[in-house]
Formats: sequence, C-alpha cells, structure tokens
Amino acid sequence: MKIRKSERGQALVEYMPLLPPILLLSIMVLVPIADNSSYIFCRMVNAMEPETCEVITFEEDQLPEESDDCIVFVESEGASQCQQSDVCSLFEFPGPSVWYPSDPIETVIIKAGTDYYKFNSPGSNDGCYDVTIEVDRVEWELVGDEEDCRDISNVQAWEYLVCVE
Repeated sequence: MKIRKSERGQALVEYMPLLPPILLLSIMVLVPIADNSSYIFCRMVNAMEPETCEVITFEEDQLPEESDDCIVFVESEGASQCQQSDVCSLFEFPGPSVWYPSDPIETVIIKAGTDYYKFNSPGSNDGCYDVTIEVDRVEWELVGDEEDCRDISNVQAWEYLVCVE
C-alpha cells in the first residue's frame, strides 16, 4: 500500500497539536530526575564560557525558618538554636576576636550575662560592644566599661537575618 503525499500531510496536520504536550510532559519527567538540570542546560548554552554557570542548591533543612524573611531567634533556646542550625556558627567564651567566614554573615548575636545583643550587617557600636560585619570578616569586642557592659559569654554568627521574638 502506497501513501500519497496528501495523506502524509493530513497525518502531520492531525498529530502536530500533540507535539507541544508531549514535549512538555518529557520536560516535566526529566527535570526532577536531574537536580543539576539547570547547570547542564547552562553549560550547553554557554559551552565557550562554562565559568558563567554555577550550581546553587539548598537542602530543605538549610533554609531559614521564615518570618518576614528572617530566622526567629528564640531567647529561651540560647546557643542550642545556633548549634542545631547549618547557617550559624557559635563561638563560646570569646574575647575580642576576628573571624573569617566562608559564607557572608548577616547577623551577629552576643550573649553577655543573661542578655542578648543583636547586630545586623554591617555591624555597629552600642557603647558596650563593637561589632563589624563585612563580606569576608566578622569582628567583635567588648569596648564599654560600664556596669551594664558584661563579659561576652558566646557569639552567634548567622548567615541570614535574625529577628527576635
């Protein structure tokens, strides 16, 4: 049996509307399979400049607990909240110190006595504590000598903005 040109054209016309849904379905199946699909696509498109492609992935437990785009600091949990988080570094019993983090820091919380003092980037001097937060350097120091200015018990350096309840 020989197919005439008009029959081939008719078949193409009949099946053409099915192509977009088939392609969309294929993409919907393949994209979740490859976590790095956007990276692979970027490398294909930018084959001559692969350094323009970077992989940015977040594990669910690394994302901040959101409350108006900040992590809610629970004072009653103290340092344990920081210790249990992947986006916080805890320094216990620090004196004046400089730290060079691998990831940018947004908020530093100083515990002195029973009180907490919060400093957001770029830091400040509140009369008791001087905190500097830069992209690749965090520095803190007790500068006041008043009775309210207690020795630093611990310092929490958060990669995200922190809100106090």
